[in-house]
Amino acid sequence: MSNKCYSCNEQFAELDNPLKCDSCSSIVHNKFSGLSATELKCLGLKNRILKFFCVSCDRGLKELPELKTLIKKLLVDVDNIKNITINNIINSTNNINFSDEFVINEINERNRRANNLIFYNVEEGESNRSDDRITPDFNHINNIISIILSDTSRDIPVPLKVIRLGRFQLGKMRPIKTIFSMATDMFDIRNKKKISHSNLPSTINISTDPTPNQRESMKKLYEELASRTNDGETGLTIKFQISKRKPN
Repeated sequence: MSNKCYSCNEQFAELDNPLKCDSCSSIVHNKFSGLSATELKCLGLKNRILKFFCVSCDRGLKELPELKTLIKKLLVDVDNIKNITINNIINSTNNINFSDEFVINEINERNRRANNLIFYNVEEGESNRSDDRITPDFNHINNIISIILSDTSRDIPVPLKVIRLGRFQLGKMRPIKTIFSMATDMFDIRNKKKISHSNLPSTINISTDPTPNQRESMKKLYEELASRTNDGETGLTIKFQISKRKPN
């Protein structure tokens, strides 16, 4: 421990009776202590109750209540963050059903739809009889497939079945679910559709046949995309999740 006064940095004379901080044990001349004669006399008592603290320790003691308050606030914030994180994890796991039954059913449903395509904005007949509309629908789909695969050497696949989705409404074109015998037929048509065909109306769109769970997941992704776009984020696109589009 230094035997110099922490205030003036001078050595103490032999007859000096320096004051010692009750916290850090640093010493100071009486005249630099800031204490009155009465307070100095009280500190000189054998069984004194009065405590003396140097400037640094005194400042620290004054700041202690503020530090305690700050620590309490930080602890509350940490607990809140923990709770938010735990709730997010719980919500995420609630959104995902990990039961064996769910997984098996989802796999079976996807396999059942694996050979299907859905065609949108395909002209629909006006007859009230569904039987009268089936043949034109077959012809429309076969014509679209022929155009899409016109520049390939493969045989043009013929659908096993075509089904209009939803209730018939005059003047409204319902999507057509088209079922093929093989998944390769579906893949070839879908992949070739991505290439522009001048003979194919630009309004016609084709998609795979998603399960209800896949549709719900996509709905949530589109809602998130809309929300984040409204909040000012740019360059977002939907892949397996919302992601930033790479700049060109």
